[in-house]
Formats: sequence, structure tokens, C-alpha cells
Amino acid sequence: MLGAGMAGLVHAVPLAERFERVTLVERDSLPDRAEPRTGVPQGQHIHLLVPGGLTRLEELLPAVADDLSGRGAHLIGAPEWRFHMGGGRLDLRGTDFRITGATRPLIEHVVRARVLAPGGVEVLDGWAARELLTTSDRSRVTGVRLRSEADPTEERALAADLVVDTTGRGSRSPRWLADLGYLPPAEERLKVDVHYTTRLFRRSPRDLDGSRNVLVDVPPAGRRGGVALAVEEGRWLVTLIGMLGERPPADLTGFTEYASGLWNGDIHDVVSGGTPVGDAVRAAFPSFSRHRYDRLRRLPERYLVAGDAVCSFDPRFGQGMTVAIIEALEMRRVLDEHGLDRIGPRVLSSARWAVQDAWDLAAGGDLAHPEVEGPRPLSWRLTTAYLERLLPVAHRDPLVGAALIRVIGMLDRPQRLMRPQLLRRVLAGSRRNGSRTPASGSAVRSPA
Repeated sequence: MLGAGMAGLVHAVPLAERFERVTLVERDSLPDRAEPRTGVPQGQHIHLLVPGGLTRLEELLPAVADDLSGRGAHLIGAPEWRFHMGGGRLDLRGTDFRITGATRPLIEHVVRARVLAPGGVEVLDGWAARELLTTSDRSRVTGVRLRSEADPTEERALAADLVVDTTGRGSRSPRWLADLGYLPPAEERLKVDVHYTTRLFRRSPRDLDGSRNVLVDVPPAGRRGGVALAVEEGRWLVTLIGMLGERPPADLTGFTEYASGLWNGDIHDVVSGGTPVGDAVRAAFPSFSRHRYDRLRRLPERYLVAGDAVCSFDPRFGQGMTVAIIEALEMRRVLDEHGLDRIGPRVLSSARWAVQDAWDLAAGGDLAHPEVEGPRPLSWRLTTAYLERLLPVAHRDPLVGAALIRVIGMLDRPQRLMRPQLLRRVLAGSRRNGSRTPASGSAVRSPA
């Protein structure tokens, strides 16, 4: 395994069930407690483990939600969410979905402890993969050549029956494949110029009448949004978002003023009434990209690319960890049915739906901003028009609100929003409403 972040950890679980030894190669020196690390620069910002991610993580690691809760994470039910989208708050009464309220370092720390506990998985930290090792005809990967981060002159070869690249956005797989004579994957890129600024605040149980998760989405006519999440140690983790050139300030006064400019006041209430903890952190995401490994006709045997190395997502949608978990479960199924035969293409094909759904969710929302360049096919225009009708109904109809959040939370696929029963409720509700609300910055596009 190349990379010991969340994608590497969850992929190690099914591999440890089938192999004598799994080695997680990580260029960082991994901490022995829950703290940020250099190799995950976005790790101090909001990372939602959405309902579909938490449910599937428990398929890999049973009762891991209890482990997280035992370390101070919040398991937040939907009635405690305030999801402000499309000009109003989604009605989530009566739903029983949960998300995890925790910092990314805590989630990763708890998952790493669970993965390493049974034995069979070892961590080789402080080393980075330099190149792939292959058979003489380059048809099969046989291992990796590693270089020490502490001493660049020190190298070692690590033989393996399977190599999985989960090194994230900076993956060198396209270059490695090209060096071996394979075509690198085509890249789809969406330029959004997103900037994050994140601060921690002391949290009182009385804040927001007990609500523990707030999303104020970026509307198509605006460029500002934010998320506030109750996390461990009695704190709020607040991330302010700016799109298309907007940059949330880092100083407390500017941060508070920026929050006051959001179209809903919940996050400003948290910030203006809270006591800050520590300094602000910032991150910039000029674009999000998808590498189309699933379209390659040739890949070397015994090689798989997964996680953000395949597709990088906007963290505010909470998709990255969930997609990686789905990929790991698909890999488990492929190993059960086919063993290592053509494992790379098989897993990429079987997990394509998850990557596609998550990409459509993020890209569909970003394309609602006229300034964002990208194709807007008929399927996107039709779905956007449908969402303009659905969202106002979801503000007052808990069945419609629940259906939408099941898709956003990756419990259901987007096609579920087109069920006849739901269509009737949306059309009837929009007629009663008498007007449309512009679609939220988060859109859901059915596959073309």
C-alpha cells in the first residue's frame, strides 16, 4: 500500500483478510496521537464522514462508530443538522441518518489503530515510492523502489504481490505508467478557485439550540458558504468557503465579518458568540481533477490506483473518504470473486459508479455558477431545473428532504430522486409553492 491516509487504511482491511503481510508505505512520520500531519495539508479543515461513509466503514470495521464516540467524536443525527440549501433549511424530521462530528486527525487515528490492532498490517513511515518494479516485459508490477525521506541517498526495494497507490492528489501513477510504456489516464479538470479558512471555537451545548452540524451552501448567485461541525474536546470546527476569487480572512475580525455575509446567520452566530481556540488555517483548491484510469485499455497486472489518486473532491461535500471506503469494499468483492486476476481494471470498473456520482454531485453544483467553465449537457440542465422545483419542497416536506440527503450522503444513487412517488410530491409541492427557488450550489446530476 502506497499511502497510509484514510484511503490506504481502508484498503488495507480487505487485503489483511487475504494476505499474510500488508505494508503501508508512508512518506510522513506518523504521529502516535490524533494530530495534523504534513502529508494531509487539508486535514485541519472540515472532513465530513457522511451517512453513506459511516455505514460502509462499519462494514469494514464493525463498531468503529463506538470507537470514535469513545474518543470524543459526536455521532450526529439528522434532526441536529441545519442544512441550508436552495434558499432554505432542509426538513429532516423523522430521519435517522448519522454523520461523524470529529476532526480528520481523530478519524484517521482511530481507524489506523483499528487497522493495525489485529496484526498483519505494518507501517513503513518516512519512506516514499520512487518507481514501480515490474517483470522484464513490464506486464506485471512486482513491487516498488523506495527512498528514505530522512536520507535521500538511502533506497530499498520492496517486493509485493499487489501494489495499491493511495498517495492522493500528488500521485505519480500517471508518470510511472508512461515510463513503463503505458498510456497515462486522461484528466478531467474543473477550475473552481475555492479557498478555505478554518478556525476552532469553544462550544456550548446551548449553541444553536443544541444543533451540532450546520451547512450554509454557496448559492449560484453568490461566492460564500461555510460549515460548522461539533467535534471532540467541546469545540466547533468552522470552515468558511470562498469560490471564484473570494478568500475568507484568517484574522478573527475579518473571519467574523465574512461569516456575517453568508445568506444564513447560523454560522455567524457560532463565530460571533464563540471563544476562538488557536490560529486559523487556510487552504486553496484551484481545481478538482479526475484521472480516467477506468477508460484505459491497458494497465499492468497487480496494480491498482484508488482514493484521491483517482479523483480529488471538494472536502465540503464529504465525498473523498466515502468514495475510498466504497472502493475498498469493491476491492474486497473483486478479490472474493476473481482473486488478483486483472484486479486493477476490475476494481476501477466496479467502483466507477461511486466516483461518477460523487463527481457529478460536486461538478454539478460548481457548474451552477456561470463563471465556472465546463460542459453543461442537456442532462445537467434538466436536472438543475428539477432541483429548482425539488429544493423548496424539501424545505417543508420531510420525505423529500430525506430523499435528497440520502443522495448527498451517498446512501442512495441520484436516480432515486426520480422515483415516481417522489416526482409526484415534488410536482405537487412546487405547484402549491407557486414559484421556484434557484438551485443550491450543491446539485445532483443523473448520469447522462
